[in-house]
Amino acid sequence: MRNLLIEVRQVQSDDSQRTGVELGNRGGVQMNQSRNSGTATQQALVLNGRPVRLGLQTTTPIRLLQGFVRNGRVVTTVGTVLLEAGTGFSATPRWDGGTLVELELAAQQALRSGNAVPVAQASSATSSVLALPLDEWTTVGESEQSSQSSNSGLTGAQQQSGQTRTEVQVRVTLR
Repeated sequence: MRNLLIEVRQVQSDDSQRTGVELGNRGGVQMNQSRNSGTATQQALVLNGRPVRLGLQTTTPIRLLQGFVRNGRVVTTVGTVLLEAGTGFSATPRWDGGTLVELELAAQQALRSGNAVPVAQASSATSSVLALPLDEWTTVGESEQSSQSSNSGLTGAQQQSGQTRTEVQVRVTLR
């Protein structure tokens, strides 16, 4: 039995653009762009083949990537789950001594009704198994959210757009 260090990080980047047109005596166009990024990392030391619980910091729909080996090639498929604050996933690493580690991820998925106001909430578990190289950061989930707004009035108009991208990355190392 070997100890394995599982590191999980959330990498978030925000891109926004703001354009305004001012009318009247001082008419002009104003344009602002900004880019922000941040990373949150957590670590867990676990015995080979044992599960560990890891939490995420935001409520976000995540495209969960699942990879497996078929005929000697790694094949990746995509599914979507909603990870809410206070939830996350459990990870069970299995290493057989090679250069790859098999990592089973089990995420909680929030199920909501189609109404604007959620009447009932339930949850179900979604799991996937990935073949990851040791000592390398690998993206296991991602999310993108876009927003646009515009305002106009007597003195001018303003448009604002933004995009937030979040990636969940995992790295497994031997200890």
